[in-house]
Amino acid sequence: MKRIIAFILLLAFTLSAIVPFVSLSGASAQTGYSITQVDHNIQVMYSGNVAVLDTIHVSGTVTDGFTIAVPYAFSTGVLKVIAYDDSHTFTVNQGGIQLGDQTGFYAVQINFNGYTPSRFTVAFILSNGVTIDQGNGNFLIAFPAYPSLDQTVGAVNVQVTTPQTPASISIGKDDGNVTSTSYTASNLAAYTYSVAQANIKVTAGTIVSSMIPTLDRQINIDATGTVNAVETYQIINNASTAIGAYTLTLPAAAINIDVRDTHGTALSAITSSGSNMQLVNATLQSYLSSGQATTLTVHYSLPGAILQNDQYEMKDFQLFANYQYVIAEAKAAFNLPQGATITSPEASQLDSSSTLTRGAYQDTLTVTADQVSSVDFLAPQANTIELAYQYNPVWVSFTPTLVAIAAAIIAVAAIVIYRNRKPKETRYTRTVKSPPQKSAAKKNVAEVVKGEQITAEHIRDFIDAYEDKKQLTAELHAIDTKAQKGKIPRRQYKVQREALENKIKAIDRTIKRNKAVFRGAAGTYPELMNQLDLAEADQAEAEESIRNLEARQSKGQISIESYKRNIADAQKTRDKAEASINGILLRLREKIR
Repeated sequence: MKRIIAFILLLAFTLSAIVPFVSLSGASAQTGYSITQVDHNIQVMYSGNVAVLDTIHVSGTVTDGFTIAVPYAFSTGVLKVIAYDDSHTFTVNQGGIQLGDQTGFYAVQINFNGYTPSRFTVAFILSNGVTIDQGNGNFLIAFPAYPSLDQTVGAVNVQVTTPQTPASISIGKDDGNVTSTSYTASNLAAYTYSVAQANIKVTAGTIVSSMIPTLDRQINIDATGTVNAVETYQIINNASTAIGAYTLTLPAAAINIDVRDTHGTALSAITSSGSNMQLVNATLQSYLSSGQATTLTVHYSLPGAILQNDQYEMKDFQLFANYQYVIAEAKAAFNLPQGATITSPEASQLDSSSTLTRGAYQDTLTVTADQVSSVDFLAPQANTIELAYQYNPVWVSFTPTLVAIAAAIIAVAAIVIYRNRKPKETRYTRTVKSPPQKSAAKKNVAEVVKGEQITAEHIRDFIDAYEDKKQLTAELHAIDTKAQKGKIPRRQYKVQREALENKIKAIDRTIKRNKAVFRGAAGTYPELMNQLDLAEADQAEAEESIRNLEARQSKGQISIESYKRNIADAQKTRDKAEASINGILLRLREKIR
């Protein structure tokens, strides 16, 4: 992460020396409007991600093709760009866009879809690669000092916000340093290229550099309209040190909150209210080391669906909360009671991010989104849904009735068989069979290297290799998911996958070599390796079961109920194996402290 910041600052210094001279050859774009003011808000999230929100005030009539940019140094860290006003979300075109005739910028164009707003916001969501965790609540953060536009701006008001008011802050920028969270500029020149660097001090735990690859949000609605939600997060610690707690964001109306870890253990949690949200600080059962991942599950209740005339309605239901972090892939699934039929939205009204599944007894609506954060919560329309469904209360007794009929049929069949069966004298002979002998050649004997002294270097090499393998495996799963969704060209996918597989094979050789040394050593090392082998076998078996279940479910070879039950068992086995592996690595790490 320090390399990323260094690269940003070096590139910023180089381009800041070039861009002013290039700009002399071109004037500001001639348009039918002028930009009177820009509110340049820099929001540092709990996860260390940075959102750059530029609220633009224009005089005149703004047109499609409005262009805004950030310095090119941030281009690799741009996760998402959103444009909106108080009542509309606008189209953002990315890729191959140039700011006027200038180079050195990452630019986007906004199309207003026929509207002419006089005030609107463009938000750039950046990765937490722009944030360096220096320990003890000290952070170094890079961000665009000012907005980059193709015409002069009358006034710019800059505000830097963090999850908690910083104890101290120092911001370095081209036109002078400041020691406050806000500063201003007048008559900001067109094509301004300026990168700021902030040193901030906050209470430890206020910002936790982390990644959330996935969120699975299940909205379960029962026969009375009661809504119970279950959210499952995958969290990766990117902080410089181990963390013992993590703060999750829930809807403001959530009640009966219960947080559990990978093993289903209830965690101690402290809840506090924020702006349109609840913050739940959950204490982990054990510390999560830097680079390690864990899973947290939150159960809570929400206000229920309201019966209007002949259907139940959920108006302006928030798909995702005011998250103080960025979720790479988020899913919200609405599971209706058995026998319910969704009347709104209709399938024809849904875009590619939504799926309406009509089953024989149950309808399910699924909505997916990428790079979800608090910025999505601010944008109108896109983050809410109007859900309506029809439901006949008679269905409440359908399942019990079906079970009673089945039980009656089984009982009658048993009686008939019993009455018609002729008694028979049966003699039992006890046979003792010897287990088949396996040849020595077929036994999978683990390699052992004896006589080599275990050093801290052996342990460190083994742990580093294992962590590298976990990271590469996660990257492999990520590109597989992208390929399945068509987000990556097939040729590029094959090249990247082959490169990752080759790296994993090389790391496997290192792990195998160190395992052999540990097995031949004295003390607890051989037993740890045996436990690790068993955990790896369980993990591989669970992963294979998950793949088979997903394949069968996609082909319709297995019912939804059976799929959910079996996939939950497989995931629980996998999570338990991963926890065992992490525990073994932690015990090895303690030997070199």
